[in-house]
Amino acid sequence: MTGCGASCTLRSDKQPCEAVRMTRILTSRVLTRRRSLIGAGSLAAGLVLAPAVVSGRSALPDKSLRIVVGFVAGGGADTVARLMARALQRRLGRYVVVENRPGSAGANPGELIRTGPPDGSMVALLASNSLACKLSLKNFPYDPVTDIAPLGLAGTFPIAFAASPRLGVATFAEYLDWLNKGDATRRRLGNTSSDAFIEVLGHAINRALNAGLQIVPYRGAAPMVNDLADGRLPAAVTAVTSFLQHHRGGRLRLLMTSGSRPLKVAPEVPTARDLGVDGLDMQEWYGLFAPLSTPREIVDEWNRQLEAVLTDEDIVSEMAQLGLDAAPATPEATRARLIAHLADWKIRMQEAGMTPTS
Repeated sequence: MTGCGASCTLRSDKQPCEAVRMTRILTSRVLTRRRSLIGAGSLAAGLVLAPAVVSGRSALPDKSLRIVVGFVAGGGADTVARLMARALQRRLGRYVVVENRPGSAGANPGELIRTGPPDGSMVALLASNSLACKLSLKNFPYDPVTDIAPLGLAGTFPIAFAASPRLGVATFAEYLDWLNKGDATRRRLGNTSSDAFIEVLGHAINRALNAGLQIVPYRGAAPMVNDLADGRLPAAVTAVTSFLQHHRGGRLRLLMTSGSRPLKVAPEVPTARDLGVDGLDMQEWYGLFAPLSTPREIVDEWNRQLEAVLTDEDIVSEMAQLGLDAAPATPEATRARLIAHLADWKIRMQEAGMTPTS
């Protein structure tokens, strides 16, 4: 009889050899460890299926929740929604699904929840620049102030001004110097044509700099970034979330942001205020909204969960890498911010000579 291979045999006193004895010990330990892991896995599964202790009993419905986003997967709004969905799922112990409904400059989710169930099971993540389209589109499908209920803010972000690395400029002052030494082709400024907000910002920059920049519309940020990287477009302006990773990768160079303070993850990029450029001290935001008839108890519960997520250090850090600042706020503060935002951009659109289009 053999054990552990042909070279190991039972001793005459029928006691196993040392190798056999050690194998049995190790096997026993592995089985014990495996049982421990199975037990821990069962406990972890229990935490997923039941609300986390820190949350207490939730007023939200005991079923899967949906966060609807008005853009395709992979964009800034979608990324923020998925960060929040993961955190909420851990807290609530139920599935939180992100649903992409692109169209209408990101405003589609508002129309969806306007007629959606008021039980808290479906909310919309909307960008302030999408909501501002109410002012530029005659057929905008809803009034963001009176037709939907704010739950709270998710995060704030600045708009960024970027130049092609082919220009050889490192600062905004160098860009202006380069701009004034060439022909009219240097004055092209790209933006995303589907977003009236970005168009208004382009006009605001043009007026602030008195540079006669010519707005070049793009259907999205990706082709605009490609043209910047290849030198076909000298400069562009859009949300920092579309530029930041390409700035890090050297495909473009951020020269200025519209925020009131530098980005935590890119402190080398100055703000318009730092550069003495007037009229560009602004910040955009993402907010969560529910059907207008949602009971106050559910609105408050969503706000409580949002505040918990947006004060989680890991979530705050992940958002910062995207150029976003976590910004928890009450429903009342969110509504006030929305009203002020629309009033501000109504003035900006008038100054840019824009009128609502069909």
